[in-house]
Formats: sequence, C-alpha cells, structure tokens
Amino acid sequence: MSTLSFLLLLLLSLSICSSMADFRVTLFNDLAKNTNLNVQCQATGVDPSQHSILFLHDFTWNVNPSTVLSCDMSWGNVNGHFDIFDAKRDSTRCSRNFCAWRVKQDGLYLFIEAHKRLELQFTWPH
Repeated sequence: MSTLSFLLLLLLSLSICSSMADFRVTLFNDLAKNTNLNVQCQATGVDPSQHSILFLHDFTWNVNPSTVLSCDMSWGNVNGHFDIFDAKRDSTRCSRNFCAWRVKQDGLYLFIEAHKRLELQFTWPH
C-alpha cells in the first residue's frame, strides 16, 4: 500500500469515527442572578434525574448520535419542553460533536458553528 493510499484510508477512518462519536450537549444558565434552571431530560442511555443549574453554571450530557435529547425546563413560573439534541438537525450545526446552549429569559440559544455565533432557536411558551 502506498503512503498516499494509507493516508487517505486513515483520514477516511478518522472522519467515520468522529461522525459516529458521542456528542456533548451543554446547557448554560444565563437567566438572571439567583435564578436556577430546572431541567429533566429523557433519551436512551441518559440519566433521567432532575438537575438544578445555578446562574452562570452549566450541565453537560453525553449522547450518542442516534439520540434525541428531549428536556423539560423551568425557572420561576416559566416552563417549556425542548428537543435540545437531534442528530438529524444538529450534527452539522454543532462544533466538533459539541452543542453549546445558552438559556436566557427570552429563550434558548445554540452556538451555530457555521455562523460563529449564538442564535435563538426556541422561545419560552406563553
């Protein structure tokens, strides 16, 4: 096997491995001082326990690429249900198998790799 063939095979196997690797999905609480974000998510292989994320703190889940991570969230008297990871939707929007969400009072923002910025994806139900 030539060196070039080997390098091409290595690059191909690395890209296949990275596309099949787990994703890290992080929620960062940017609501308001003294405001906790309460979260309970459901997905195959994910601990369904509830998490209370302090202001300016985060929590991360590791999910496989075929998973939909669906979460109930609340703060104060506001609550909503959001799919914060869906591989069909997010595998190309997230950076290097990492989806970074920032939760604010007007909704949930995802860092979109191609645009290099946070973009509003979901608003809180009224």
